[in-house]
Amino acid sequence: MRPRPWLRALLFGAASCLCLCTLPAPAAGADAPAATPSPDAVEKAQSLFKKGAALYEGKRYALALEQFRASYAAVASPNSRLYIARCLADLGEHTEAYLEFDQVAAEAAARAATEPRYAQTEQTAQLERDELARKIALVTVAVARPDAAISVSIAGKDVPRERWGKPFPVKPGKTEVVLRTRTTSIPQTLDLSAGEAKTVKLDPEEPGQAGAADGGPALLDEGPSLPEEAPSARAYLRPYAYAAGGVGVAGLAVFTVAGLMANSTYSDLAESCRGPCPIERKDDVDAGKAQQTVANVGVVVGALGLVAGTTLLVLSLTGGSAGEPQRNAASTQLLVGPGFAGLRGTF
Repeated sequence: MRPRPWLRALLFGAASCLCLCTLPAPAAGADAPAATPSPDAVEKAQSLFKKGAALYEGKRYALALEQFRASYAAVASPNSRLYIARCLADLGEHTEAYLEFDQVAAEAAARAATEPRYAQTEQTAQLERDELARKIALVTVAVARPDAAISVSIAGKDVPRERWGKPFPVKPGKTEVVLRTRTTSIPQTLDLSAGEAKTVKLDPEEPGQAGAADGGPALLDEGPSLPEEAPSARAYLRPYAYAAGGVGVAGLAVFTVAGLMANSTYSDLAESCRGPCPIERKDDVDAGKAQQTVANVGVVVGALGLVAGTTLLVLSLTGGSAGEPQRNAASTQLLVGPGFAGLRGTF
């Protein structure tokens, strides 16, 4: 874990002194030693490192990063690079910082073989790298046949061949891994959480993994597509048809109820009066007439509603696309007589 603030400050001072003491030493990369730096280069690197250290202590990480990078360019010291990684981490560039810590550890390990003082730098870089891994996700791509692959990219970044099979840092969330060959690409999407590490095994010659030659996923040939049936230009009439049909059904329901009530009233009057009803039964006679009127209105409303609903429904189902003439027109007609009501239509 990262040291506490007071301990970190103590370590910072110690590391700064160590860095300034080791800058004159021969600079070396991870693989081969480099020429001994000149005194002027050492002096420049020390000056830039001091400026970077002061800026870092003041939490001005972006400016400190510039100074540490300039110091490392003058004399390639693993200690300068360690602070480059720390600046990136404090700036929120976690994936870049992880890669930088990894390079610091490798470079310090190579220098420690002849300069043991860099062993502490290696251990510090490894500890801070592993602590940073809790905030990101790590993807390891294992390529079955590396010679058949051209490139590997993770989250849109090309992964150097020397990092194949090693953890590569990505931001938590959805990440796309793409393995490319000369003719195909093999994509795979991962959903990773912070602190998660996952290994992806890809074989460029395994059947069924090949994608499109231009880097996109392969698309299956499903044959010629069938033309979609264009919706009727009068489909908007369907809700009105349902509404009119509902009114028609309600009207017929009123006709049925009111008709039954009227028949019941007239039957009662006919049985009790047995001829013209006396004046005291006038209210019952008026009620029967009102019930008959309601029944008549109900049958008319019901018939009209059903006619309108049927007409609109037929038009919504048979109407062609916009501008297309209709060859067969639907026609309906309401028939209402003294003792009946009905529909007549042609289709």
